Amino acid sequence: MTAEAARPRIAVRRLQLTGFRNYPHLDLSLDGRSVVLTGENGAGKTNLLEAVSLLSPGRGMRRAAYDDMASGVGGFFIHARLSGPAGETEIGTSAGEPGEPARKVRIDGTNARSADELLDVLRV
Repeated sequence: MTAEAARPRIAVRRLQLTGFRNYPHLDLSLDGRSVVLTGENGAGKTNLLEAVSLLSPGRGMRRAAYDDMASGVGGFFIHARLSGPAGETEIGTSAGEPGEPARKVRIDGTNARSADELLDVLRV
């Protein structure tokens, strides 16, 4: 068995974005199958991938400043429902709120001490 085959499969079942890049609000339900993103340049395909990359510690795949990811005042919010071998898990992350420069993370409704706790749930 290869290392790739030994990894547990985790699926994003729902992705919700608020104030993230070009998405004032998005509520996307998924069924666990592979997803292909298509569309015109500038439609937001890479922004969706960047949002998913923030379900892991770090500054996302573009390493942009959190203020640059927010589409307006009040910062951005990303919420995902995941399913995997251990059942369902909910992850939320937000940043860019005025006066709050740090990123916040919630896992199953509980505030995480740091974004590193996401590694216990998902590795993107």
